[in-house]
Amino acid sequence: MKEVLAAVALALVLVLSLVGCDAAGPSAGSSGGAASSSASASSSASASSSAKAKELAGKPWVTSLLSGNLPDERPEAKDDLYTYYCYDYIASHQGNDAMLLDDTTVELREANTAVIKDSSKTSHELEQLRIFYNQAADLDALKKSGLSEIQPYLDRIDAVASIGEMNALLSAEDFPFCPFIVPYVSADDTRANNIVAIEPNFVLFDIATGAEYYQDGDDPQVQEARVFMVELMETLPMLDLSAAGMDQYEAYGAATDIADFEKAHGRFATGDATYLKRDFGALAEDVREDAFTLDELCALCPNFPMRETLQNCGKAGSETYVVEHKWLEAFNACWTEENLDVIKLAAKAKILGETRPFRDPSAMDGLLMLFGQPPTDPDEFAYAACDELDTFSQVLAKTYVEETLGQDAKDRLKSLSEDLIKTYKDSVNQTAWLGEESKQRVLDKLDHMTLNVLEPAGGYFDYSGLELTPSDQGGTLFSNYLKLKQYRLDCESAMIGKPAVPASVWFVIKPTYMNAFYDPGSNSINIFPGFVTSVVYADEMDDAALLGGAGYTIGHEISHSFDYQGAQLDAYGQPNPVLADEDVDNFVSKSAALARYYSGIEMTPGMKVDGQRVVGEAAADLCGMQAILELAGKVKDFDYEEFYRSAALMWATVLSRELFPVYAIDVHALSNIRVNVDAQMFQEFHDAFGVKEGDGMYLAPEDRIAIWGPEAKGVVLLYNTRSWQTLKRKGSAL
Repeated sequence: MKEVLAAVALALVLVLSLVGCDAAGPSAGSSGGAASSSASASSSASASSSAKAKELAGKPWVTSLLSGNLPDERPEAKDDLYTYYCYDYIASHQGNDAMLLDDTTVELREANTAVIKDSSKTSHELEQLRIFYNQAADLDALKKSGLSEIQPYLDRIDAVASIGEMNALLSAEDFPFCPFIVPYVSADDTRANNIVAIEPNFVLFDIATGAEYYQDGDDPQVQEARVFMVELMETLPMLDLSAAGMDQYEAYGAATDIADFEKAHGRFATGDATYLKRDFGALAEDVREDAFTLDELCALCPNFPMRETLQNCGKAGSETYVVEHKWLEAFNACWTEENLDVIKLAAKAKILGETRPFRDPSAMDGLLMLFGQPPTDPDEFAYAACDELDTFSQVLAKTYVEETLGQDAKDRLKSLSEDLIKTYKDSVNQTAWLGEESKQRVLDKLDHMTLNVLEPAGGYFDYSGLELTPSDQGGTLFSNYLKLKQYRLDCESAMIGKPAVPASVWFVIKPTYMNAFYDPGSNSINIFPGFVTSVVYADEMDDAALLGGAGYTIGHEISHSFDYQGAQLDAYGQPNPVLADEDVDNFVSKSAALARYYSGIEMTPGMKVDGQRVVGEAAADLCGMQAILELAGKVKDFDYEEFYRSAALMWATVLSRELFPVYAIDVHALSNIRVNVDAQMFQEFHDAFGVKEGDGMYLAPEDRIAIWGPEAKGVVLLYNTRSWQTLKRKGSAL
């Protein structure tokens, strides 16, 4: 999500200028119009922000992270814990959409760049990395080359005259692109062998977020934000097509057509919030229905050259294929002669987007410089080219761990993860509402959880067989990119049919990405090197700071193993719900209590949180905080103030008014709300800061919520239910 929002921030600047400024351009319904309306609303809102901030000074935590809405004075921690600790950061970033976690990612880039430029550091991987880095840093050579190496592939797409010819092109061995699907190695059972999963390859979005924004909804606020996001993201393919020679307004229309084409099938893919709105067990049911043999897969999508495409990607040898069949059927229905023109546009836009880090940036520079933006920095461009999934992100992650973080970081974070798992076991064992059968299934998940801490189980890809061609031997950045891409595909293909790798997600998401997450398919906790910057972990951190930084996140992720989605898959990733039937209602009702609480909180005056949307992440936050505090209670003279400072600062954020609608529909509550709610649910916070009734952070003991552990009492049910939709209809969930 963060990478998408960063792209949107860039798109917003360009849309306002490229489209909205010309009266002969697209209508007000375009992204230019939407953005201009938002900017106008922002100006109006800013005019009264000072007065609103003073009005809310007693309880500013509902609005403080919105740019222009910070109170004149720092509040006390007992009124607003988050703003108390994040005040200076928010004040220094007014008018600048920013997040401290994102800000610190520069640490990884600077550390790795220093290694790349240090000739005393030698290895085969580093030698190959330096060849690629130096070619990417040679902007003069890239400008001279232009699109000459990419244009032949675009020309072949332009020459296609039928859907049959398009199928033949995608099947051709000398066509190194797969613009419509993403096949990758997965494991449907961690005890079995690796198989292949297939996802849609969207032009506008990555596979993790596209489904959410292409869907339609009944909530006008949510739908408006989705449309806003799609229109902003149309800017990037518009710019790519313009750089390839298409007229600006023709490119705008093409990007809109691509968005419509992708929505026609993409809305059938599931997003993060999908299963919170369906019956408990829906995810497990879908997992059971979404496994196919290759013949079944091809029969499900006969219009698209599935078998040939998989053969080209080296993925045709899997015994099982996992794909969302509802999406695939919709995609097949879109793959028709009538849609050939937009299919060709989507293919070109996807190739241009994929190759953007490996081609001349001067066309984009020319546009940016019109609006006062600096030209591309050669070192930053070169590093970004290396930091791609298909290039050297694995080498960069490994280098950062070995050269900067060190073994102590790996040992300390893994030990912390193991301690938190033990704490969860104790909590589960003390949960009175949980039956013995369910309890054993949850404990089984915890017992078999894989910890991929700073490196994937089984290690990173082996690059010893990679040989790039230096520039003085005729090699180019683009030709070496194709070599790297094929090398990674070969590494992946070699994994198919081999014993399952619980770290397969490390090979489909770049590990330099600022992220830590739980993967239900492999039942694994994954702490990417890109996540572990100084705000999360440092060798000199004491226990309190470490628990508030890295610990808070790890505790959160472990909880996902038995939340509303995680509880539907067993310890091996199979669709066997861990909660017995008699325990489901208690679990759903207790989570619904948390959803109700969040739904009573304002994000901004008059706009409340959608508790049903954020409850999955909110429950993980709550349970993670509980686990961390239980560990803290075992440390003599634990510094709770330092702990809460670390926890709050890690989520220091400033949101622009223009992009606020996008953040408002995320499955995570806003940073200030999630930090403050987690704190006020526990007596340790009240004791540490002397919080009492009447203070902004006070929450009466009887109103505090616990899902697991001795404080989580059973729930008296007035009716039987297994879904959020039923709770909502009965007026209970919201």
